[in-house]
Amino acid sequence: MPVPTPRYLPLPPVPRPAGPAPSWSAVLAQDSAVLRQARPGQLDQPYAAADWCRWDLFPAPDPNRPCLVILHGAGSAAGEWCSGDRRDCGALADGLRDHGWASALPGRGHVPQASPTRIVHETHRALDWLAAQGARHGLGGPVVLAGWGAGALLAALLLDHPVVAAGIGLCGEYELEGYAGLGATELEAAALSPSQLPVVRKRFILAHDGGTSAASATAFHEVRGAAGGGGRLIGLPGQGLGRLLDSLRAPDGALCRAVLELLPGA
Repeated sequence: MPVPTPRYLPLPPVPRPAGPAPSWSAVLAQDSAVLRQARPGQLDQPYAAADWCRWDLFPAPDPNRPCLVILHGAGSAAGEWCSGDRRDCGALADGLRDHGWASALPGRGHVPQASPTRIVHETHRALDWLAAQGARHGLGGPVVLAGWGAGALLAALLLDHPVVAAGIGLCGEYELEGYAGLGATELEAAALSPSQLPVVRKRFILAHDGGTSAASATAFHEVRGAAGGGGRLIGLPGQGLGRLLDSLRAPDGALCRAVLELLPGA
């Protein structure tokens, strides 16, 4: 495993208010705001015309190091597809940045202003931009997708993009019908359900907390395994989504180590 290398500058500690502990999403948002203030140079890079079609880029000192691309979910299961903001999630890559990785976060639209089909197409376009322009911005290494909730489904759908080397989905449903209130047609649901599509033979970790997403992750892992798709199934029962994200965020976390193992020797 690579020896961790320092980030550009140590980030200042974030003061926590007295009283009840803030939610994991509030902590992530606070720490991400500090990151954006410390690294403002490549924020809000447009990849398409819509206001939300922007990249936040955090290149590594070595432009050839891997890049974690974070596809955000929401702060709660009820908000998947209709909420969430890339600007609140940049600190999720803290651990991998400590291992010398770059990170990048594309914005996306929300239902109902954008349909699931449009969201998928826009995210694909974001990856097209990264493939064409990333090296100019110091992002020349292999790309690993990471997403939770709706972002996990997006990561699985976009695993076939040529710029993507591997991926990880956390607490995702891999059938679009698993997300309520989208108003998707039957054809759209089938086209945007990774478990119903040909398996992409790239490594893809499926992580769950033993909750409602466990069955979907396990079933999708079995489908992928039967067709030669690589990647681990990692269950951390009772941890909750916030703890899983912490495990990805911590330099020595189980999920951070698992992502490092996706690219041996990188």
